[in-house]
Amino acid sequence: MTEQELALRYAPIVHFDENETIPLQAVGYTVATQTVRSQSFPKREIEVPLGAACVIEYAYYWDYDIQHMYDLEHIWVTVDADGQVIDAEGSFHGKYLKLLLPELPGALLPSQGHVHAFCQPGKHAFLPDGRLFRLLPDWYAACTDACGGPVLVGGCFNGAYHPTTEEDACSIRYLREHLSFKPTLRFTKKAEDLGVTPRYMSWRELYAEIPQRIRRECERLKAFYAMT
Repeated sequence: MTEQELALRYAPIVHFDENETIPLQAVGYTVATQTVRSQSFPKREIEVPLGAACVIEYAYYWDYDIQHMYDLEHIWVTVDADGQVIDAEGSFHGKYLKLLLPELPGALLPSQGHVHAFCQPGKHAFLPDGRLFRLLPDWYAACTDACGGPVLVGGCFNGAYHPTTEEDACSIRYLREHLSFKPTLRFTKKAEDLGVTPRYMSWRELYAEIPQRIRRECERLKAFYAMT
């Protein structure tokens, strides 16, 4: 298989809240056959355990988090030499947690090699069971009263884009006026149900594209609000 074929073969099934408003735009993949430092999640070393064939890192890109412009989250899938998924982890607000927990009530086993992950409404962190988001005190407020925020570009893109005061104001206004929603924690939607079929590409390709997307979105919002 090519790396893209391998990434698609094991692409996780991501479940979204039925009221989610922010579509997933793209997924950048990295296939690691030996332990390497992640290029998209700098604080993490991708460790390929003994007996594993590879770890596939999926970097998920949204134009928005419900509280700022720009969002990047991750899932790591470990595949053994027989082609079986033996582990999976998902990013959770700068940390990462286990996704493959068959003993956890409500968690789902992989379907034909595709791990299931539940996506936090608006914020897009990953858990093995969507009901666990109730542990977060602000899971509802983040999408309603606390919705809105500036252009916030960090992580591996820190310093790649410096928004103006006007661009920050446009981001805050757009999130509040067009993307806020009442989350339900009923995870009935898949990525394509949100109006965009996300594109899968190498992380190198996505890395080159993201700063341009941010610039275009900032320009779009300035033009949009100049006409209102």
